[in-house]
Amino acid sequence: MPKVVLSITDTSTSQTVILFQTFGQQVSMRLASGRLVLLMLGLCVCLWLVTRYGSRTDHYEISMRSHGYVSGSNTAKLGIRCVGAGPHEVEDLFCMERPRHLPDFKNPCWYTKEEGKLRLKCIPYYHILGVCKSGTTDLAYRIRAHEDVLGCNNCLGKKESFYWCRRRYGYEFSMKERIPCNFSCFQHMFADAAQKIEQTTTETGYHNMITGDATPSDFSDFRGWPKIPQNAGLEKPAVLTPHLMRHVYTDPKFILIFRNPTDRLYSDYMMMGGRSAEDFDKTVRKDIQTEETCMKNHTVEQCLYSLDIARTLRTRIFLGFYSVYMREWLKVFPREQFLILRTEDHDEDPKAQLRKVYNYLKLNYTEDWLTSIANMPHMRVSSKSISEGPMLEKTRVLLDNFYSRYKQDLANLLQDKRFLWLT
Repeated sequence: MPKVVLSITDTSTSQTVILFQTFGQQVSMRLASGRLVLLMLGLCVCLWLVTRYGSRTDHYEISMRSHGYVSGSNTAKLGIRCVGAGPHEVEDLFCMERPRHLPDFKNPCWYTKEEGKLRLKCIPYYHILGVCKSGTTDLAYRIRAHEDVLGCNNCLGKKESFYWCRRRYGYEFSMKERIPCNFSCFQHMFADAAQKIEQTTTETGYHNMITGDATPSDFSDFRGWPKIPQNAGLEKPAVLTPHLMRHVYTDPKFILIFRNPTDRLYSDYMMMGGRSAEDFDKTVRKDIQTEETCMKNHTVEQCLYSLDIARTLRTRIFLGFYSVYMREWLKVFPREQFLILRTEDHDEDPKAQLRKVYNYLKLNYTEDWLTSIANMPHMRVSSKSISEGPMLEKTRVLLDNFYSRYKQDLANLLQDKRFLWLT
């Protein structure tokens, strides 16, 4: 009898089927025809099984896709590799597969398997990155007034997660140590929004609702950088918040609202418990001396990103170096990813600024509705700075000079002279 060998071999790139080999005596076509029919039927079944189920590699890829993750990410483009982290160290996001965002959702969402069930996970569609005491609370409030915009749960004021700047490093608002919040923890902050997004669709079945995060410290608070695994042992950071977010997001929408840094600092000082314009002057002079002393021996970045230096300051004077932080973000993201506003313009014509924001976020609106939202009273106006009166003129001159080169740098970077704040 002839010996028949049937084998199927597959690889991740191709699948080949070795049909058969015959050895032994040659038999007549009549005797072979019956066996040949059976052999061909078996071959068809095998080919169907390969096509239908594929290899184990195929199973893995399908499983990853159904769980919302895709192998390969921006890691290669950024030149950053997975390092890994110990049980008590900050999570290495570059060891996580990048989420594959669903095309029928406006908000970045994906499905993942939990307890045997597929659950929708979502992260913010937009981030108001900064800057503190520049009107971010008011702007976030007006954005969330839109019917298609959802807040986050377990967030300060339903707007600030503090994940990217502090909580992922195990810091509280006061920078005291706490248990780090990992990426799953961050997703949970938007669990309520994810449920609402999943339940709401347009007539075409498109999920058009979105959620956002308005943590103004995200733009400039890089003080947790030594805890990023890729920065271990370095004197200055190689990886910062923009790199981490680039690994997670495909098409992020960032909103920045800048305020004259001198005015911003005075408002911030009063909010943080400042006593008077005279005390502000004394405090500012000490903090300027601290920063300038540091910058004589270190780079500007090392001084601004230092937790130790920040703890010696009585004001957050370091937040006014907008151009330094902006350059870090522009190293990773293109300029078109950012909508950049000024507080002064927002105060003068909130409707015009809100129109820019809604258009940028692709939110539908009518003129009447936009007018009603723009006419809402401002949120979080500092009554204390009003009651204490304006800062001393000598303090203003001092701070304007201190920040002048960085305002010029920002104006050059953004190609917009309005950021010189000359008037």
